Amino acid sequence: MKNKIKFFGIIAVSAILAFPSCASKLDVTNPNVLNDDQVRKLLASSDEAKVEETLKAIGSGLESFLCLSHSTLSGGFSNNYANEYSMNLFRNLGCEDMVYGHGGISTTDGWAAYYAHQFNPAAYDQTAANYGWWFSSSYIIAQANKAATYLTDEVATSPNALPSVKTYAAQAKTLRAYGYIQLMERFRKAYKHGGSEQQGMPIYTEYRYNTPVAPSTAKDTWEWIIKELETAGEYFAAGTNAADDGFVVVDPSKQETYWRIDRTISDYLLARACLNYGAYDKTIAACRRILAKYPKFIDEAHYGVDTKDLRAIATPVNDGWTLGEKDVKNDDNAFLSMACNPEAMFGWTNDSALYPYNFLNSIQPSNSMGSIFQISQDLYDRIDDNDYRKARFADEAIAEFPWFSTNGHAASTLPKYANLKFGATIHQNATERSYVSVASDVVLLRTSEVLLMLAEALYQDNKESDAKAALNQLLSARTKSGAQPLTCDNYKGGLSTWELIKLQWRIEMWGENGLNYYCHKRWNEPSVRTGSNHWRDNTWTVDDMEWQIPLTELQTNSYWER
Repeated sequence: MKNKIKFFGIIAVSAILAFPSCASKLDVTNPNVLNDDQVRKLLASSDEAKVEETLKAIGSGLESFLCLSHSTLSGGFSNNYANEYSMNLFRNLGCEDMVYGHGGISTTDGWAAYYAHQFNPAAYDQTAANYGWWFSSSYIIAQANKAATYLTDEVATSPNALPSVKTYAAQAKTLRAYGYIQLMERFRKAYKHGGSEQQGMPIYTEYRYNTPVAPSTAKDTWEWIIKELETAGEYFAAGTNAADDGFVVVDPSKQETYWRIDRTISDYLLARACLNYGAYDKTIAACRRILAKYPKFIDEAHYGVDTKDLRAIATPVNDGWTLGEKDVKNDDNAFLSMACNPEAMFGWTNDSALYPYNFLNSIQPSNSMGSIFQISQDLYDRIDDNDYRKARFADEAIAEFPWFSTNGHAASTLPKYANLKFGATIHQNATERSYVSVASDVVLLRTSEVLLMLAEALYQDNKESDAKAALNQLLSARTKSGAQPLTCDNYKGGLSTWELIKLQWRIEMWGENGLNYYCHKRWNEPSVRTGSNHWRDNTWTVDDMEWQIPLTELQTNSYWER
């Protein structure tokens, strides 16, 4: 296994590319196997058809690595961390705002194990999970370097470069930077809280056998990442979508466009990298570019399931409940359907096995307490009563919830505070309940996160009034119908601007992308879980949030400091 993780460029490759899909169009001696010089010659060709076919062979499919599935990778993985989506859910589960809603089961594996912190921080470098988190980021970088090895800056900036050359080069840079951001966020301290004194990462930019190189400083690593993403933005702006400054503005009627790497993604990653590094002016600029393209918010009707609808899904009768007539369609929930989510920046449609519907939908018929996640009572109580997001968590327990027992499962309780944000009783593109299908869309990135990054960067850049103005946009959009618009000045608790920014990160992005964990690390604040509706108290220290580089990597690169 050691040979498998000799860092990014070390994973064994040959300098040959196979082009079976475009063999008849390239007019070369052996069109199915091309060497490096032939590839570069094709990219420099004046024949646009040859260039386009070559580009497709080199760079198509890079978007699939933005949410990596580990099922195709060999070794060191289990179903508990088989994909990036579930790995990020584990991070949220370890923090204080999410409760695994079944306190009576074993805590030795699965969701409960991560909720209960059944792992040893001192041995992170020995665990398969930690190995997987390192290898997955390395693998992403390796895939980006497959394309970047040929789509160099020299190629992308040549006078005769087609717009599509610039776009593919930008995608490769964006994906490579994403892999390095993952490594810095996972395996280093926050830059402004001790990370600046650590080693950064070795930078590899070619897909080939590489002699191990020394890690750059943390400062140089972050600045390299930022430069990569700034250059990617420039290439996108001059590429195939130059008319829209490199952005692909999503049209809900054409859902395939959600699945792409464009300037939306490079600017999102740029904003995130700069927020980590402290280049707040660049975070602000990148966020504003994105928000200018995506100015709308999810409306109240499509923001999950209202707790009052539970009374119609399961109707109170005497001392119990009976199955009601109400249904909630997946297609009407913005967290399960992109067509009604104007904030969606990246994701994919009709996932039939994993992700939100199966993992986070508390009211799916096959649940029977299998994966019910609750909001912590502490966070629930902090949500303003005029904030409709509070009603996206069950306000009472429903004993023997009848919907759970309709397909042969034993009746079980839907607990109070159960998450309804990702709720639906009818799966995607269906008109009636099904016990089998769990299809839904996957909304991986959305603009509320961008707005929160903007507010945080403005505050950190000593622009508090601008930060409040940005946050007020979100608060106004989350005010329940008929209530006075919420603002920083009238939100429950009388919080300072900084306290309210942190609270809104926790409320708005609950359950999404491991962001509770990443925010704690960036803010240098431990996650303290005690009381409330938690069944396992725990403090996750900031030091323990720094995952250790696996020994397999340290042993193959002597430049790492131990």
